[in-house]
Amino acid sequence: MMEKGGVSSRRVSDFVTDDKGRIDFDIVRSSRKTLGIHIGEGGQVLVKAPAWVSRSQIREAVLGKSPWIREKADLARRGDALKITHRFAQGEPFLYLGRTYPLYIRYDPAMKNVCVDLTEDEFVIETPAIHGAVLEMAVLKWYRENALKLMEQRVQYYGQIFGALPSKVIVREQKSRWGSCNSKGELRLNWKLIMAPPGILDYVVVHELCHLKEMNHSPRFWNLVETLCPQYRQCRQWLKDYGAALSWNCLETGAEV
Repeated sequence: MMEKGGVSSRRVSDFVTDDKGRIDFDIVRSSRKTLGIHIGEGGQVLVKAPAWVSRSQIREAVLGKSPWIREKADLARRGDALKITHRFAQGEPFLYLGRTYPLYIRYDPAMKNVCVDLTEDEFVIETPAIHGAVLEMAVLKWYRENALKLMEQRVQYYGQIFGALPSKVIVREQKSRWGSCNSKGELRLNWKLIMAPPGILDYVVVHELCHLKEMNHSPRFWNLVETLCPQYRQCRQWLKDYGAALSWNCLETGAEV
């Protein structure tokens, strides 16, 4: 495989050893100008390097970042272990606002559509057909609709206290961001936060609302966040430690969002 400019992007493996042990990594060379170290799912380490950087320079770079690599790789591995893969089997856990509910599927061929509901004790799917892809689509729709409803309520609540409301609240499907705020005053929030404890969802809402007044992460911004969410540090740490559990994986369709 060739990159632009004729530089091979073939992946090769290497490793370094320090006082804490061995770090294995893969190298991909390209026409890029800088060296980057990336931690993938499962904790795999990938070094993206310019063609002119020598193997010894790459090893030195990895050794120099070894504490960071180990920390991020460990987080990635723990995140993988936390992920739930949905098979739509009776009794499997579904997350909602930090609590797991066992799945109950009621098959009724007389029904026209799949119905999803949450009772006090169960996550219920009533369906005319047991088909993983159809069930997944219905459940994702239910999650997103309930996420938008709840997030709009929380934005309204904190916005009135804060003295600023967004022009729009949008629920998005995002892999790497929990929320964002743009110059138009639009808040984009990750629907997967509906699976987190309420305090975590509130923290992200507050974080993005504060960007309506401070479009940065300055001390002034964090002071604003703290006025509405005094425990924001613990919430940030929770997302780092357990955010990977707020994933959606489906065995039948292979979807991971």
